[in-house]
Order: sequence, then structure tokens, then C-alpha cells
Amino acid sequence: AGGSLARHSFSLRVIAARIATSLLGLALFVYGMIAAFSPLPAGAPLVILGVLMIAAANPAARPVIRRIRRRWRWFDRFVRLVASRAPPAVRLVETQTAPDAARDENS
Repeated sequence: AGGSLARHSFSLRVIAARIATSLLGLALFVYGMIAAFSPLPAGAPLVILGVLMIAAANPAARPVIRRIRRRWRWFDRFVRLVASRAPPAVRLVETQTAPDAARDENS
């Protein structure tokens, strides 16, 4: 029975990695929101990085982020800035959620 699970595209390892990435993204988002009220300007980049990590782990979140970036251009500029210094996986999500990327069906 355990061998049949490995044939599926979503193995337990993939699911665990997505959950861990989502939780880390959520932690960065929450910490960034708290840090936004501190004198150091570290809050906003942490919020953006957290959102991009959540989108990396959950493809269903990408259309929502694309709409937010399309609506608020300041947010889009900030996402581009953070992604330019982020790991390749996060830069890929930035590209996939760009406002000029393929439009989702709800727009």
C-alpha cells in the first residue's frame, strides 16, 4: 500500500514541503506585520517574502496575488524589489504572479 503512494504526483514529502513552506511564509508575514511598526524598515520586505513563499507552495494563491499586484502598483514595485534579492524559486513566483502575466479568468 505504501508503494502506491509514491506513484502519485503528490507524495508525502511534497505535501510536507508545501506545508512547511506555507508555515514559514505565514510566520514571515506575521513577523513582518509586527516589524512594520518598529523603527527599522524590515517589516515590508518580510511581508512580501512571506506572501511569495505562500504562493510558491500554493499555486491557487497566485491569481489572488496577481490581482493585488495589478491593483496596487506600489505593492507590485515592492514585490519586484524583494524578488530581485530572493532565491530563484521566489523569483519564479514573482514572474508567474506579475500583473502582465496570463490573466486569470476572474478579471
